[in-house]
Amino acid sequence: MQSDLNDTSTVMPLSAGQCLRVRVAAGTVLRAGVGELEVAGPPQWLADTCYVPRRRLRAGDMWIVPARGWLAVSASRAGALLVTAPPGWLPRLRAWLAWSWRRTGPARQPVSRPIPDSAPERL
Repeated sequence: MQSDLNDTSTVMPLSAGQCLRVRVAAGTVLRAGVGELEVAGPPQWLADTCYVPRRRLRAGDMWIVPARGWLAVSASRAGALLVTAPPGWLPRLRAWLAWSWRRTGPARQPVSRPIPDSAPERL
């Protein structure tokens, strides 16, 4: 199925032992191409403590970032990370309008009919 949204994807190759810090928006999709990657972040507050969740992505794994923030991506083996940013509000609005247009169809013009005169003039 084709998508009406234009996604922006970036491939980031990482060698073994390399660490990359990247800022992402909520809804960003991370996909591990090859290798093994560890993703730390984005930092979150848990009561009065800053908690940094960690995830391990192996080849083919995917993760959708739940909140915006900074991520630290480190590679234990050489690999590649595919980062797909979510579309902004304008492409989403256009897609929604196109979808609703297809669903309802174009607006029809009203049919004009003469209105009957209930009290015709008599001369």
